[in-house]
This record gives sequence, structure tokens and C-alpha cells, in this order.
Amino acid sequence: MNKQVICIVCPKGCKVTVSKQDGVYTTTGNACIRGNVYGIQEATEPKRVLTTTVKINGASIPRCPVVSSAPILKDDLFKVISLLEAVELTAPVHINQVICANVLGSGIDMIAAKTMEKKHDL
Repeated sequence: MNKQVICIVCPKGCKVTVSKQDGVYTTTGNACIRGNVYGIQEATEPKRVLTTTVKINGASIPRCPVVSSAPILKDDLFKVISLLEAVELTAPVHINQVICANVLGSGIDMIAAKTMEKKHDL
């Protein structure tokens, strides 16, 4: 198995080739150990930080930005997005407030990325 990835850990953008032989992963093309770790992670179990929005009532805009507290398995991203479609908040919401705890039993929370104050009618 050979897989090539572009390392995003630093601005260099090394082209890392990940190989597996006899159950052992190795990398080539990376300039540092961080590229080794990133390359193997990306080849075996890729993860991404999820940023999206959820509905909010009573705020000046209808969507509240949310972000995952840690990277989520890439294969689970659309499952989490589907869960968040049913979430409907009510203002006020404060930055870093947990919006959805332990998504998919992963131990990862979705948190508010912005404080959303209650809209005051004039």
C-alpha cells in the first residue's frame, strides 16, 4: 500500500508517501517527525475539524456558527452534520457553550464559535 498526502502541519507542504509493509507504516518525503505522524494518521484514519452552523431563534441572524472541540473521523462528518440539522437554539448563546455533547459517542462536543445575543426589538 502506498498513499501520497500533502502534509498540512507546517507551511512547507511536504509531499509525504505513506507505505505499509508487514503491518508497519513508514513515510518518506517528510522534512520532520510531525509529517511522519500526520501522514500515517491521514492514510489510516483521517480526521477533520468540523465547522458549520445551526438554527438559532431570537438572534439578529438565523444561524449560529459551531465547531467541533476536536477533529472528527472523516467518515463521520456527514453523520454529525445530519444530527446538527435537528438542533435549534434559542438566543442568547455564548462562545464555547456546548451545543451538542459527545456526538456519535466520540467524546467530541460541538461548541458555539460565536456569542449570539438575544435580538432586541425597537
